Amino acid sequence: MRGLVRNLLLTLAPVTVVWFLATPLYNRLLLGGAQSLLHWTESPNVTNLLPRDGQSAFVQRRDFPPAKSLVHGFQLTDVHFHLILVATLFLAIPGIPWRRKLENLAWALGITVFFDIILVFLIVKAAYATSLGAWSAGHYGAFAQNAYGLSKHLMDLPFKLGLPFVLWGAFYLGDLRGDRVEPATAAPSIRLPRSRKKAR
Repeated sequence: MRGLVRNLLLTLAPVTVVWFLATPLYNRLLLGGAQSLLHWTESPNVTNLLPRDGQSAFVQRRDFPPAKSLVHGFQLTDVHFHLILVATLFLAIPGIPWRRKLENLAWALGITVFFDIILVFLIVKAAYATSLGAWSAGHYGAFAQNAYGLSKHLMDLPFKLGLPFVLWGAFYLGDLRGDRVEPATAAPSIRLPRSRKKAR
């Protein structure tokens, strides 16, 4: 446990720097993925997700008047800051070969990207369902408003904060408990010298 805490402290700073440098690219990935998902659920396609100042985004509806088309804003870094915790936990665990650490981290990051795209999707849908006054009431019933609002709340708070620990436990709980047995290596075969045939 002492080694894990030390590794966490040593890994946190470089992981944070990488996250900060990769944020603009990751923001574009999230907005593009969430916008495609939104377009798949609406007809006609009227939603644009526009980046703003490198850390936040605006939701634009093209069917609204230009002066009122920006209907919602949100912080993108609030969506994906948990990537820092995911990478730190996966890289800091002691006693695991680096190749396996990186493979597990790649899987965990893939799951987290999918989670973050769904979260941005729900942020937009919850804004449509609950934040636009009469327009929301005219296009979303009480069930849809409650469903989108609750889903966004759960994904944005307990699920987002718990995801790094759930992933870490899924990949490494067996190692920490000592349940996983390393595969036995086959004993080296002993080759006996061949007897030479006597020359006749």
